[in-house]
Amino acid sequence: MPVKPDPGGYPQRKISEVRSVTAAQMRDVQRVAQEEFGLDILQITENGGRVAALLAFAMLGGRGRGQRVVILCGGGNKGASGLAAARHLANWGVHVDPVVGGVEEEASFTARRQLHILRQSGIIAPADMESSEITVEENLAAADLVIDALVGYGLEGPPTGIAGAVADLAIEARRPVLAIDLPTGVNATTGEVNRPAIQAVTTLMLDLPKRGAFEPSARAHVGELFLADLGIPLSVHDRLGLGVGSLFNEGPIVRLRR
Repeated sequence: MPVKPDPGGYPQRKISEVRSVTAAQMRDVQRVAQEEFGLDILQITENGGRVAALLAFAMLGGRGRGQRVVILCGGGNKGASGLAAARHLANWGVHVDPVVGGVEEEASFTARRQLHILRQSGIIAPADMESSEITVEENLAAADLVIDALVGYGLEGPPTGIAGAVADLAIEARRPVLAIDLPTGVNATTGEVNRPAIQAVTTLMLDLPKRGAFEPSARAHVGELFLADLGIPLSVHDRLGLGVGSLFNEGPIVRLRR
């Protein structure tokens, strides 16, 4: 069954009705949520992984058996959300192949924790990009859907090193991609495309829309746009002058219409 970039059934909002933020503003949101409100970064990344898994499952037609998803995970918090998404999808019957685009010892605490959970669960053994390039290529070629969780919204300039190599493989595979927050290579603030840049059929932004996703330069790379609730209190946004009211009165995932 072909992947559905817009699986339908989600409440909709016009882009003109929502407030977008820069990468710096989103960093402030996370800082205040953690330091002043006491949210744990593990909670935040876990929430991101679950909503990404929910949208991915819908894109697969709402069935797990016989479906194969490759999750490209960096070593930061976005990668941690990708690893969490892998666990949820595996629980729902999807065959998952996570690819860790980095050295585990250099990964964030959140990514290492999610890797530990995956190993302890016995669901999967994530591939190490440095030693398994052939396996990664084979998995990508067989994927029904690829989830891009390689780099965070704070990246400036092109993806380099292992992340850049993984992005190149994903581009060559030409499989449908669901990007978490923004596709690898797209600047969250300006929308500038820095190659290698992954072209997604669907992008799921987390908490607040990233300004760069709405720029004409990014349009061909972000595809259909969705926004998901991370569980960050609305008062965090208000505290920073970013209050937009509740965007999720009808559910935790909304479709953004141009």
